[in-house]
Amino acid sequence: MHRFRYVSLPALDRNGRIVLVARTLRSFAFGLNSVALGLYLAGIGLDGGQIGLVLSAALAGTLGLTLVIALYGDRIGRRRLLMTGSALMAAAALVPLLGNQPLLLAAIALSGMVAVNANESTGLQTVDQALLPQAVPAEQRTAAFALYNVLASVAAALGALAIGLFPLLGGALGLSGANVYLPAFVLYALIGVACLVIQSRLDARAEAGERVARTLAIDRSRGIVGRLSILYGLDSFAGSFTVQSFIAYFFAAAFGADPVAVGSLLFAANLLSAASFPVAAWLSRRFGLINTMVFTHIPSSLFLFGVALSPSFLVAAPLWLARAALASMDVPARQSYTMAVVEPAERTAAAGVTSLARAFALVPGPAIAGALLVPLGLGVPLIATGVLKIVYDVSLFALFRTHPAPEERLRRAQTEEPSVR
Repeated sequence: MHRFRYVSLPALDRNGRIVLVARTLRSFAFGLNSVALGLYLAGIGLDGGQIGLVLSAALAGTLGLTLVIALYGDRIGRRRLLMTGSALMAAAALVPLLGNQPLLLAAIALSGMVAVNANESTGLQTVDQALLPQAVPAEQRTAAFALYNVLASVAAALGALAIGLFPLLGGALGLSGANVYLPAFVLYALIGVACLVIQSRLDARAEAGERVARTLAIDRSRGIVGRLSILYGLDSFAGSFTVQSFIAYFFAAAFGADPVAVGSLLFAANLLSAASFPVAAWLSRRFGLINTMVFTHIPSSLFLFGVALSPSFLVAAPLWLARAALASMDVPARQSYTMAVVEPAERTAAAGVTSLARAFALVPGPAIAGALLVPLGLGVPLIATGVLKIVYDVSLFALFRTHPAPEERLRRAQTEEPSVR
């Protein structure tokens, strides 16, 4: 019985359960809408530059929302921020009503809550990240983040798969062309309303422990947040060379894989990533958060080198799946560690700043990969990602291996105490 206690579900309070339910619903909506938006924009005949304008506006809106949360999050209030973000999801219902007017579509995208990625990156997860540690005992914090990410990943994958139903549904409703995706935008908006209602039931325990008078509520944690932000930015920059759209292109261009094979591979990879989160929580409990982040990440980069150098799809596909099983284990550990080493009253701002660092670093990568790396060979972006991620892992280990999370320090002291006696 003892051996299984680390994989039990975390004892979340009512606020924590609300966060998980709302995150799961939002993730399904983002998985659905991110695909529907791309198909709709292509279906209405926008050219590449116009589509880029809309997607860039969505990214700019996301960065703006995250910046507001980082600067003013706890002054506004976590409950109020979550409810406002969910309400802004309703703006997506306007997308199919604007037709092929890219400037108006871009204006809607600036709300920050129009989905362009299957994995939510709207800024609301920053609020969740600050709130969740207050909803669970410290020793179960990493398990809570693991469960949070499992539910989000599975829901996003299911949302992406569900897009296949909407052309049938749209056709049954008498819709044609790009308008067959209109029900998907409406469902996305309704999920936002549902999340608003659910999050309205958060109580006062969801807020920061202290009221913040300053704009950027980071004081005693400033140094560690700065160092982590630089490292997390490097990790995000490395990953931006191999975003999912490029990986789909890589398998098709390098090996001639058909869309069904590529789609099935990426769906399986997403499920493996989701399954890895509880394992990461167990490993973190046994070996520590930093060790889990570093020593699962480095092998995943080595598998990435193997994919880049593979002679065929049959060789590359298993290597990609092996990489997927390890590459995301650092996510719950990273979120848990960040929230553990900053002051509780500074968690919202710390989560916002580190999320901003990751978001800003993500922007230039695809353009660099396309302009500079792809002409040198299809596998070069994968190798560049692996090299940069190993640099990140080694730097993280060197800088923070002697700075464990507080509960790890306490557990180590308790373990050593009998031997001292």
